[in-house]
Amino acid sequence: MSNKYNNKTHKEGLLQRMAIQGLKEKIDPLDENYPEYEKIIKKEITALEKIKFDGYMLLLADVVLVSREISGFVSCFGSIQNSLTAFVLNIVDIYEFDKKNFKNFTPFTKKPIVNILISSYANAGCVGYVKHKYSNIIKKSKKRTIIFNDDLIIKFVDLGIEIKVKQTQE
Repeated sequence: MSNKYNNKTHKEGLLQRMAIQGLKEKIDPLDENYPEYEKIIKKEITALEKIKFDGYMLLLADVVLVSREISGFVSCFGSIQNSLTAFVLNIVDIYEFDKKNFKNFTPFTKKPIVNILISSYANAGCVGYVKHKYSNIIKKSKKRTIIFNDDLIIKFVDLGIEIKVKQTQE
């Protein structure tokens, strides 16, 4: 059983390079706030590297990209929703620039959970992809939930069910 999935990203600087490239694609480098956004990303990545969860951000970017190809519509929320790094890597769709309240993963005190909204027909393909590609770091998997060795949890949430639950609550 492998432990921390940092995928040597710290040594290679891959996460930071991808995040800065994503920032350039989303924000004009001439924007007066661009240096501040770059600073936030570096701070987030440092926090992730410190607890050796930097590789999981790349894993999430990969999973979301493939899920979008399979499902069409994908949206994420959970432990990474206030992360500028997750925003520039296209893991989350929204980032409120004025808040700057990224909450980094806190393993062992709180299990990080990422919920990925997908369409019903895409569940098997998305879960199957993750189970196949990342089998060496998966502790347990259920129909829609994957738990990694470090207790990161990815839940694939059926978009149709979410809409029905929300309508019932209103």
